[in-house]
Amino acid sequence: MKPNGLVINFAVYAGVNDFDLGGVGHSKTVVLHLMQDRLDLGHAVHMDNYYNSFDLSKELLDRKTYTTGTLRPKRKNTPSEVVETKLARVEVTCYYADGVAIGKWHDKRDARFISTEHVLDMEECKNKRGETTMKLTAIIVEYNKYMKGVDRQDQMLAYYPVTRKTTRWYKKLGILIIEMMVVNSYKMFKSHSGLQRLSLYDYRLCVVERLLPPDYVSSNRGMRVDIQPTPGMHFAFKMPAAPSGRTLRKKCCLCLRKGKRKDTVFYCTKCPGQPGLCLGAFFVQFHSVT
Repeated sequence: MKPNGLVINFAVYAGVNDFDLGGVGHSKTVVLHLMQDRLDLGHAVHMDNYYNSFDLSKELLDRKTYTTGTLRPKRKNTPSEVVETKLARVEVTCYYADGVAIGKWHDKRDARFISTEHVLDMEECKNKRGETTMKLTAIIVEYNKYMKGVDRQDQMLAYYPVTRKTTRWYKKLGILIIEMMVVNSYKMFKSHSGLQRLSLYDYRLCVVERLLPPDYVSSNRGMRVDIQPTPGMHFAFKMPAAPSGRTLRKKCCLCLRKGKRKDTVFYCTKCPGQPGLCLGAFFVQFHSVT
């Protein structure tokens, strides 16, 4: 998964009886399975304490892949000094072996870490109240930066749940895969279309409308238009200001066809007549008409 929450690979875990990904040491096997096409390329992987271990970090480092993340205290080959040492606030202890750094840092509570990418570097940082504290800037900051994509993906998947407790497991799995595809396409669409204000809700409705036959599309959501957009990439541009400084506006062509009059400052320069269009779902709907 990328830092922005874009899923690039996943595997379905079928339990301890899974001959490929189950059994003893399955957390290490899962990571190597997902990374098999991206090893020996100098990538960096950030993982939580469920997957991290000294053996995994060492094996990935031998394949020119770097790791950073948190670590469970009972993992194999974790130094006993890291587990048992009592630290005062902002104190840190760290041990190195075979290019792998394992340590513990104490702020409000103990935080165990493992890294083959970053050095142990303490710097002064200010919290929300303006208080100055010492932090492991390279390890902690980079971990938070790249792991937030997982939380962001889970958050967006939870916005519009469609499964129920009575849904069979294989249906839940299929629905989850479709949901991940929708969120992935939404992120890619926002990155390349320039429509940063388009919400996930409106995007999902547009996808559903395009998948359903025209007769099933609700009349209060979409409307067929006579003007056909030109092929290629279309971007919303803002109307230039008049010489007097007054903001110029156009009527949204889709709102007019629904019997509503709504002025907008956005328009499409590539379509015939440069029609005015409300930013968001209407802009996407207009350019998805075939």
